[in-house]
Amino acid sequence: MSQTKTIRLLILNDSRAEAERLISMLHNAGRPVRAQHVENDEALNKLLQEKVWDLMVGLDTTTNLKPLDAIRIIRRLNKDVPLILQTNDETIRGTVDGLKLGAVDVVKVDEDQHLLFVIQREFNNREDRDRRRVAERRYNEIERRNQQLLDSSRDAIAFVQDGMFLYTNDSFVELLDYDSRDDLECMPVIDITKDRDQDKVKRFLKDFMLKGSDIESTKLEFSVITKDGAERPLSIEVRKSTFEEELCTQFLIRTSTADSQELEAQIQQIKSQDLATGLYNRGYLLDTLHLVVENAASGANNSALIHIGVDKFHEIVDGKLGIASADLVIGSIADFAKSQVKADDVLCRYNDNSFMLVIPNIDPETALARAKTLCQKLTSHIVDIDGTTLQFAYAIGISVVNETTADAETPIGQAVKAYELARAESSNNAEDKVRLYEPETREETKRDVSHSVQKALDEGRFKLLFQPILSLRGSDREHYEVLLRMIGEDGSEISPQEFLSAAAKIGATTKIDRWVILESIKLLSEHRKNSTNTHLIINLSRESVLDATLPPWIKVAFKAANLPPDALVFQLNEIDVNDHLNVAATFSEQVTKLGSSCSINRFGCALNPFNALQHVKASHIKIDGSFTQELQENTPEAVQALNELVSELHKLDKITIVPFVENASVLSKLWQSGVHYIQGYYLQGPAEEMNYDFDTES
Repeated sequence: MSQTKTIRLLILNDSRAEAERLISMLHNAGRPVRAQHVENDEALNKLLQEKVWDLMVGLDTTTNLKPLDAIRIIRRLNKDVPLILQTNDETIRGTVDGLKLGAVDVVKVDEDQHLLFVIQREFNNREDRDRRRVAERRYNEIERRNQQLLDSSRDAIAFVQDGMFLYTNDSFVELLDYDSRDDLECMPVIDITKDRDQDKVKRFLKDFMLKGSDIESTKLEFSVITKDGAERPLSIEVRKSTFEEELCTQFLIRTSTADSQELEAQIQQIKSQDLATGLYNRGYLLDTLHLVVENAASGANNSALIHIGVDKFHEIVDGKLGIASADLVIGSIADFAKSQVKADDVLCRYNDNSFMLVIPNIDPETALARAKTLCQKLTSHIVDIDGTTLQFAYAIGISVVNETTADAETPIGQAVKAYELARAESSNNAEDKVRLYEPETREETKRDVSHSVQKALDEGRFKLLFQPILSLRGSDREHYEVLLRMIGEDGSEISPQEFLSAAAKIGATTKIDRWVILESIKLLSEHRKNSTNTHLIINLSRESVLDATLPPWIKVAFKAANLPPDALVFQLNEIDVNDHLNVAATFSEQVTKLGSSCSINRFGCALNPFNALQHVKASHIKIDGSFTQELQENTPEAVQALNELVSELHKLDKITIVPFVENASVLSKLWQSGVHYIQGYYLQGPAEEMNYDFDTES
């Protein structure tokens, strides 16, 4: 169960009402926050030391705590909390002064859209810095472990720079009969080389370094003189490498025998090969892409990844030959495709009916031209299986691998997206079935999603999933949360986070919510025939809460289904409740009169979350998932924050639910906090049936 990550936000503003407006604006834009209004330097000191914060938004004219003082406190505590400054100054001077002050950006007051983009950008930057710090720690740990492996390796390993040994491991020292590494380090390689081979070694090392990236590894054979004066022939694998961030040459002398090397090579080939086609498999594809991405990042030439998909493969093969012949057909296509690629290309089988082709050292236009030619040849190719001929249509998506590519998975995803666009092309011309990946703009994405939602509504492509909510206090009631998914045209499931905002823009959320309610009532009525005491929690959009006709409609739906109203709990988002407190209060009162109850979701993010509970009748409170995420960090502050929140809710006689329980490590803390219910993948992910065995957990 996933959610948009909650931003932990500090707000520096003399007006509490403006702080609440800012929180509401962020939530309405789909950016949930847990915010704290900072009123003085003592409060800021306390907050910074007790919790981790992502951002601060402050007004430049704030007097309770001036932005400059806030920046000084943040720096003194060495915290990574960037300040976004708001200003009423319409001149460029205000922006310049704010940046000089130490703000990461300056935004005019009331320019909410600009502020949203800046907040998202700085939040992404903050996450990137967090990932970099984690990566640096992991890198240092890997370096430490690699050093240990080098030191203890049975293979003899040495690093050479400018003709001198920079490092030698114990095996290399033993090979030359020296006593310690110190005896060899900083010694010229020539000093241990037999006289007749010295010129050969000098030329080799000089040529090897001059070849740059054109060579990865090679062999060098020469004789050395050991410490006791004996001559010993060596066969060394030489490759470019780095040691302690210095570019150098690595010497490697393997201890394995020729037989074991041959066996290892055979095993490696089997591991890298797809049995049906003889092509490389997905594992080898990823290994290749890792190298390609590293080369591009180091400034070497760009490469391309081409996704080749066979259209209606199973439909055609099953109709003509039967499912058992699928491997023969894909093998035949693979053989032809292999004949059309160059020696340096890497062709892999990606899945049942598609291939991935890695083309090194190629520019986008050339890659596009090659892909079009390949698509034409594949489309014209006739597959012959024992006299039965088949011909297929193809589509190709291309991703460029350059210095901006982060990892091996990125070009795969991009190539698949480009392929899907190419496949959707209505033209029968093979050249039109080839697409180069281009990132979508925000507006294009919004239009596409809105169109998809409307089409899904017209075609009824929605489904319900059910995620169990388990009692930690021995209740005999079975609870599930109802989760909605839209089914894409390709059959994939799309979560509400990706389409609900678009649905709201075209006025479709109330229609979707009513479908969810009716479908839930129908399924629950059938489920309850087994005498189960099952209850469903149904999420409602803001538009449905504001719809005055919904409670009477729900009453009619209950009567028609002959389902007791207490079987459903209607869940409202905390931000919707706070933005429309009077309407939410009326809605909860009407629902309660029907015999149902209400729940408040993502509770605990408002500046004063308990204020809403004075007006809205809510029996259940689902705490914001960020509390659980912080709990997994195992800090005393996270435990205390959750315990205090739960304690206050229990004083108000509320039933508490904690979501996003992903592992057993937090269970003891949740039990001790007194939480009533838990939910998350540790129990079970969303499923199409209400089939969770609550008895095994009781």
